[in-house]
Amino acid sequence: MLLKKNFSIFFLGIGGISVSSLAFFAKKAGCRVAGYDATLTPLTDQLEKSGIPIYNHFDKKHYENVDLVVYSAAIHADDVVRSYPGSLGIPEMTRAEFLGLLMKQKKNPVGVAGTHGKSTTTGMLASVFTADPDRSPTVMAGAELPSIGSAYQIGEGEDFLFEACEYQNSFLRFFPHLAIILNAEHDHADFFPTKEDVIRSFVAFADLARDGRAIINFDNEGARRVAQQCQSPVFFFSAEEKKDLWCEDLSEKNGFYSFKIFTREGLYTDCTLSVPGYHNVLNALAAASAAYLSGIKGDRVKMGLERFCGVRRRFEYRGKCNQRVVFDDYAHHPDEIFATLTAARKMGYDKICVVFQSHTFTRTQAYFDDFIRSLSLADEVIFADIYPAREKPIPGICAEKLALASKNGKYLGSFEDIAAYLKSRDESGLLIVMGAGDIVQLTDRILTEEPTQ
Repeated sequence: MLLKKNFSIFFLGIGGISVSSLAFFAKKAGCRVAGYDATLTPLTDQLEKSGIPIYNHFDKKHYENVDLVVYSAAIHADDVVRSYPGSLGIPEMTRAEFLGLLMKQKKNPVGVAGTHGKSTTTGMLASVFTADPDRSPTVMAGAELPSIGSAYQIGEGEDFLFEACEYQNSFLRFFPHLAIILNAEHDHADFFPTKEDVIRSFVAFADLARDGRAIINFDNEGARRVAQQCQSPVFFFSAEEKKDLWCEDLSEKNGFYSFKIFTREGLYTDCTLSVPGYHNVLNALAAASAAYLSGIKGDRVKMGLERFCGVRRRFEYRGKCNQRVVFDDYAHHPDEIFATLTAARKMGYDKICVVFQSHTFTRTQAYFDDFIRSLSLADEVIFADIYPAREKPIPGICAEKLALASKNGKYLGSFEDIAAYLKSRDESGLLIVMGAGDIVQLTDRILTEEPTQ
């Protein structure tokens, strides 16, 4: 048993949403837990308040009596916080390997993979499975789910619902019984040189479910290619074709969709989503497919989907900046931006302004023209400086260049200058603070009115 009383685990990169969830998980299971992160944040504060010691510096004493070191991809092998315990012979494993061993203890691990939509679909799954009183799912998401107040939940049942990220092929360490593939587009250009490399990786993930099913979006060209090449039994869902599970009578009001869900056995259920956008219809069909294959009745699927109100920073309402309604959104790939702005356009606002922070120089370089096209759906785009993450700058790739190439763009760079600009204006409409870096800090600076609880 990996998690046992007084087993000592030291987590490196513990401030990340996924690693922090694993640390909480291990703590609740009775392990002795501590961790390191170079940056202390509100999330590391929560960890400390739960009784988990957090360090932001190296000290040999931190590794005394440690049984296992678990590290995130952000911690490099030559970093002393990782190389030192290795020199002592302390067993170590990646975050993905640790998560894989946890799910291996359950009979029905359900993994959600895709270039985008993973966190939202995992949240939908959690809502649907929790709506069934006979299930008690364990959940490991990549973002906070407001319905459970965190990114994780420890259940007593055999369902293990998890988000499966493709970066550095980490999802190939997992053991899904049901492997959901929402889409397969080119992303993470620093790791996947071409789309073909992405497809091969997703095929390998789908093939991990040979004893179960690969649940695949028929409406996505990349996902269909995965289905053609994988060896696992395939279950298709679609909003456009009658496949293994599909929808009919699709209608939309102010960006929110209603529809009926069918399987080969007939009508499964119907629902009206509480999150906007056509892309969420596909996410809901993916969640419904996993629920159907897991034996959950249609009325519980309806209940779970309708009461799902979103995931933190996935088109999340935050309040107002003067007369503008403010939403936070994690979109950082051109397809995600297009889906978010398409949904926003249907919501009836007279003007849409986006503050965008591109995530990494390699992604900006690889999809430069695609970013410009997707962001053209907004009336105004304010560009913040690129979030470098793990990268060094690439000459000629910068936020100013994005702004100059945009017909609707303005470069302001720093959060301080952007906040001053936004708070000085008293325009109506919708303001979306968008990106996967630290741009979330900007929202707190600009709010003049927060939502009532």
